[in-house]
Amino acid sequence: MASDIKIPAFEVTPIDSIPKIAATVRQSYQSQKTKDVEWRLVQLRKLYWGLTDYTENFQASLKKDLNKSPHDVILSEILHLITDLSLALKKLKDWVKDDKDIEYSWTYSSMKPRIRKEPLGAVLIIGPYNFPLMLNIAPLIGAIAAGCTAVIKPSESAPATAMVMKEMIEKYLDPESFIVVNGRIPENTALLNEKWDKIFYTGGHSVAKIIAKRAAETLTPVTLELGGRNPSFVSKSTNLALAARRLMWGKTINAGQVCLSQNYVTVQRDLVDDFIKHLNAACKEFYPNGAKASADYARIVNEQQFDRMKKMLDTTNGKIVLGGETDRSDLYISPTVVLVDSIDDPMMKEESFGPIWSIIPYDTVDDAIKIMNTVDPTPLALTTFGSKAENEKSKHLDLRCDLKPC
Repeated sequence: MASDIKIPAFEVTPIDSIPKIAATVRQSYQSQKTKDVEWRLVQLRKLYWGLTDYTENFQASLKKDLNKSPHDVILSEILHLITDLSLALKKLKDWVKDDKDIEYSWTYSSMKPRIRKEPLGAVLIIGPYNFPLMLNIAPLIGAIAAGCTAVIKPSESAPATAMVMKEMIEKYLDPESFIVVNGRIPENTALLNEKWDKIFYTGGHSVAKIIAKRAAETLTPVTLELGGRNPSFVSKSTNLALAARRLMWGKTINAGQVCLSQNYVTVQRDLVDDFIKHLNAACKEFYPNGAKASADYARIVNEQQFDRMKKMLDTTNGKIVLGGETDRSDLYISPTVVLVDSIDDPMMKEESFGPIWSIIPYDTVDDAIKIMNTVDPTPLALTTFGSKAENEKSKHLDLRCDLKPC
């Protein structure tokens, strides 16, 4: 990665320009040019080369925003997008074909029913800060492939990446069809005042409620990709060393600022001490000189999020059994595990969205599932390290999310 890359200072899009921006992408869609499959393929190819040409710029911006290492940017951001683009470029001509292989009543046979894939129109994409490139551009790839136009609103909490993204999109993509708006709450509000044909939001529940309410007023379809208090399950059938390594990885990549990572781990009571030993061993293996000294360990995105997590650690009634070190001046929180004995503990009541998580003991599989259903019956992810029989048993109980065996 080049060390002399210059990243422009964060610049807010003027609010009074937002209605014109929204009108521009609507008019571009109404021109019908985005329905042309070859036009879409050209835009996807341009985006592919934009990401390729700007890889070092994004490595620099993500280092500045989140202290992400260059190879982490490639692994967790760029490669995801290159894979999505490659698939879209390969499959788009098949995806857009009418689907005639459908079942219908014989009374409609004379009509020869078929499903035609039509774009929705002008799309608003509001992205998060934790993977600020991948989680903005991935929905954009879908919008382009579908024949939509889009306004992209990156998170202001990752300002360097937002500015590089804006520069790349303006340089490579059709300027009337794809526009980046930068800003904070006022700019988000101004965007939501416009009429969209689809809103795609990735982030937290509080903002999602605002978006869903505003979208409902105009019957605008929405996709809300949210987080949750994700559980993990460890039993006597578990390879404790392997589970510890995998869970440690999930809470140390991007400093645990990952919507799919575990918020707590249910552990069979008589395994707790051994499991804690394996977690400490895994952390020592990952960071032999400590996480703070590692060039690969990211930082918390800002002081607000740091303070929120620090409050969880300061108010817990549990026992810290791994880590616990913090440095606000460096936005550093070490990988930290807290052993708790109640689902009412502050560590269990809120999604940590960081490198801190809980262990809560259980006695039977039914007890573990009851804990999971009570804490959050619809988490975004569940990772299980139990036996096949235990996982199958769980499926027949009340847990309303898919089991993801590891």
